[in-house]
Amino acid sequence: MSVKPGLGPKEIAILHYQLIMENNKEEWLKTIMKSRIGISSNQWWKTGRKYIDKKGWSYKFRHEDDRPMFHKKDSRKFFFYRLNEKGEEQGAGPVPIIINKDPDNNDEWRVKVSSW
Repeated sequence: MSVKPGLGPKEIAILHYQLIMENNKEEWLKTIMKSRIGISSNQWWKTGRKYIDKKGWSYKFRHEDDRPMFHKKDSRKFFFYRLNEKGEEQGAGPVPIIINKDPDNNDEWRVKVSSW
């Protein structure tokens, strides 16, 4: 799996979680807005990998938040299931992720805020 030009917001969101589960940091970084690469992305990677490696968690697409405040021409919000090794939901609810068009990356859809 790889980040390619023209991927939609849902595809980027799904790819973001798939790549971290595959431990592919180089490609995973390409899913993130350029302005967020650095401290934010390093923290997301460490936290995400900790849950995957130590707790065996995985992430599966759940739904898009279609409320007008989260469904704009340049921004989308999605939710993912956080699952344990048995496939049971973990945590206090679904995991949100916000995807925006990145003006520093030809307006490609990229992760603005990621959760674990």
